[in-house]
Amino acid sequence: MKAIEIENLDVSINSKDILKGINLELGEGKFLGIVGPNGSGKTTLLRAIIGIIRPTSGTVRIFEASPFEAIQKGIFGYLPQSQKIEINFPARAIDVVIMGIYSRLGMLKWPSRQDIDRAEEMLSIMDMAGLENEPFSNLSGGQQQRVSIARALINNPRILILDEPSTGIDVVGQEDFYHLLKGLQKKLNLTIIMVSHDIGAVTSYVDEIACLNKTLHYHGSPMGALNDAVIKQLYGKHVDIMMHTELCEKCERLHSERKH
Repeated sequence: MKAIEIENLDVSINSKDILKGINLELGEGKFLGIVGPNGSGKTTLLRAIIGIIRPTSGTVRIFEASPFEAIQKGIFGYLPQSQKIEINFPARAIDVVIMGIYSRLGMLKWPSRQDIDRAEEMLSIMDMAGLENEPFSNLSGGQQQRVSIARALINNPRILILDEPSTGIDVVGQEDFYHLLKGLQKKLNLTIIMVSHDIGAVTSYVDEIACLNKTLHYHGSPMGALNDAVIKQLYGKHVDIMMHTELCEKCERLHSERKH
C-alpha cells in the first residue's frame, strides 16, 4: 500500500517558489531519506506532507487521505528541527514522553496507568529504560533526541517524520541512532521519512533516497544518489562524499592516536 502520494506539488511562500513540480510515492513500511543543501526546501516538503503548509498547487495523499484527515486519524509522529521543550524545563524523561498524549488527553486530565505504561514502553524501545525519572535537562543531546522520538511514538503513528534528528550527535552516536531507527522501522512496521544534511551518512540505512533542491533531482536506490551527475545537480558543484562507515573508521583512528 502507498503511504505517501505527492503529485505535481508546488509551494510558494511570499511569492517565492520553494518547491516546484514534486512527484513522489512511498510504500508503507519504507524508510525514506531526504537530502539536499541548506535552503533546498526539505523542511517545507515535510510540512506540506503533514499539512502545516498548504500547497500552491498539486496534491498530497497520506494512505489515500488528505493531510488533515491523516492528522485526525493520528497517522503522524513528528519531530521538528526546533522542539518546543525548554531545555531547562523541570521535567523527567517520562514526563516529556507523556506530553505526546496531551492533545488527546487534554491539559487538565491526569494520564492513566495505561498511558504511563505506554510511555515506559516507548522509552524502553528507544533504549532509555532505567532513565524514566532522569531530569530531561540532565540527558545528553542524543538521549534527549531518543526521548523526543519516544514522545512522537506514544500515539502509535503509522508514519514517523524526522527533521534532521541527528544534529548535535557525534559520528559514533549517529551510527547507533540510525541503527535504532532501522530497528524501529522493522519492529513497528513504521514508514519513516527523515531529512538529513549528510547524504553520505544516510545511504547505508534508508531504503530509498530523495535528492531535493527546489525540484526533485533523484528518487530511488540510495547508492544511485551518489552518482556524480546527481550530486552536481543537487549541490551545483562537485563535492566529496564520505560514507558513514569511513567517518566512523576515521574517528576510531583518531581515538587510537590520542591514546598513544
